Amino acid sequence: MNTLAGMKKQKLIADFDYNFKLFGITSSVAEHKIAWEINQSLFINLVKKADIKIKFLNNQNLIISNFLFEREESNLRLLKNKAVDVESGNPLYLLPEVKQFDYIIIITGFEQTFEPEKVISKLNKIDVIQYIINLDVDKLKSKENLVF
Repeated sequence: MNTLAGMKKQKLIADFDYNFKLFGITSSVAEHKIAWEINQSLFINLVKKADIKIKFLNNQNLIISNFLFEREESNLRLLKNKAVDVESGNPLYLLPEVKQFDYIIIITGFEQTFEPEKVISKLNKIDVIQYIINLDVDKLKSKENLVF
């Protein structure tokens, strides 16, 4: 007798907290160069950390470059939006709906230190940044990719 046949299926629904500020940056410079420029502008110390690896159900793997400035209750993370699928050579994106942005900044905490308007104002003065915008996390279909 199969005891699983009569059991109801249950679905796990996870509700994540997207309580962070998100910025999209367009810049053609290498990740270490933009991290250095952001450090100088915001007086922080972004440090290269291990790449973030995301596995998708369709057997695709996304490897994203990751820089982090961390304090006890807050952090600022610089992520490269584009990765390359080594097997197919096709570009993959952390946030595919905003693939026009080369980098993503996520700020958690720091509400008084890094107000969105001040961040945009300071980073707009960096020559190697062509464009920066405050992104609305709730409007992104792939926002789950930012939970790691």
